[in-house]
Amino acid sequence: MAKESAAYLIAYFRSGPMQTDKSEKLHYAYSRDGLHWYELNQNHAVWSPSIGEGILRDPFINKGKDGFWHMVFTIRPKGKLLGYAKSKDLITWEDEKAIEVMADYHQVQNSWAPEFNYDPEKEDYILYWASSVGDDMSHNKHYYCRTSDWDTFSETKLFFDPGFQTIDASIEQWNGINYMFVKDESAVYDPKKRSQPIANKLAVSSDLSGPYEVISDFITPDYTEGPEILKIRNEQKWYLIYDYWKYGRFGIKESTNLVDWSDELDREQCRFPHQIRHATVFSLEEDELFQLMNQFSLEAYYPTTFHSYVSLASHASSGFMHDEFYMRSISMWFKANTTVGTQVLYDEGGDDSGLGIRIKDGKLETAVRNKGNQINASAGLIETNQWHHATAVFNEGTLKLYVDGILIETKTFDSPLIESHFNPGGLGARFGVDAFGESDGKAKFNGVFRDCRIYTVPLQEEDVDYLFRAEQR
Repeated sequence: MAKESAAYLIAYFRSGPMQTDKSEKLHYAYSRDGLHWYELNQNHAVWSPSIGEGILRDPFINKGKDGFWHMVFTIRPKGKLLGYAKSKDLITWEDEKAIEVMADYHQVQNSWAPEFNYDPEKEDYILYWASSVGDDMSHNKHYYCRTSDWDTFSETKLFFDPGFQTIDASIEQWNGINYMFVKDESAVYDPKKRSQPIANKLAVSSDLSGPYEVISDFITPDYTEGPEILKIRNEQKWYLIYDYWKYGRFGIKESTNLVDWSDELDREQCRFPHQIRHATVFSLEEDELFQLMNQFSLEAYYPTTFHSYVSLASHASSGFMHDEFYMRSISMWFKANTTVGTQVLYDEGGDDSGLGIRIKDGKLETAVRNKGNQINASAGLIETNQWHHATAVFNEGTLKLYVDGILIETKTFDSPLIESHFNPGGLGARFGVDAFGESDGKAKFNGVFRDCRIYTVPLQEEDVDYLFRAEQR
């Protein structure tokens, strides 16, 4: 079996620039390289809390020694509380509660952006967050407590006070050093510092509980916050991901030592979901990733072996196999009795807009059309009486065709989306005019097919390989 590939998840809430158009709930996106992130559940929320006002901001998630994923987050109303929940699978969250971490303090304005790290020496977790204790929001410092079971918590103490206003701390542990990335927002409240950036700095300590020493000037651009670190699996490389809260977008830098950082990567080098805000980012296993993808982005699944064509959608102006899309993946296993002539395997849309997969004169082909413009990708001759795995992936203007886990051809055109389509569609035949622009008969598939999946994300090469390898598991 091939070596398992890297898989990463980013969890976030959503809003537009300057806190507009908010969705203060839990959202997910996934990546295979740490740079290109594709939203699960079509960028809709995957979970929302019931505590407080039902608000979830600044989620932080990590797996504990007990095998559970633990999540802490900012809730409202503002004050002494922060949110907590745990999950075995990142799908169902339980033990939801508000933790009164600042119970022993008076005039607490907020408890923001909590995170935690495991302390191997004390075999517990250190939980830390920013609070302003005073008559307004101008006193933010970091406080902490400890827990080993997420039910009982130690006395809360001051954690980090560098002499300026700080929020959004995140700690990465490596080679016995604790690297704290934290936002300095002094310019918001101190008139003497109005000319300096509102951005992130780096502090370090050999002890997880501190004290921490600030060792850098600003390492991210102005108007950034929410710094998070992603360790790239099997490499000595990290990405620093941060939130341009004023502009409603994300930035990213890279490092090989957590101290020296590159210039910000060009926006063409990375991709983040629309309206992503203050995220948590971490690696997970391939099986865990596909459980999430199958839960939130598998639009349709037909595992049965089919010996004849199947209608999946009738004429309609909207709905399944009719709505516009900018990301779509079709995965299926098929075995052809013959490859003579034209045989349609997948038919969605029509000659104006849509997607299709077919065998024609021995070759496997896929096509997308939008406003009559068409691109095709094709593979070589297909063997008869043998199972093959085919995957067609459309990703914002790029069309890829995989056969038996191998990328065969990539084509691009100038339309980032496929517009809505009225025609019927289905598996194993043509149901009208197809995406290849042809309409001569049903063009029924002469063979059998099974395990047909329609995803609302663009499967990556590692994802296609995972599905292909699933046959051997």
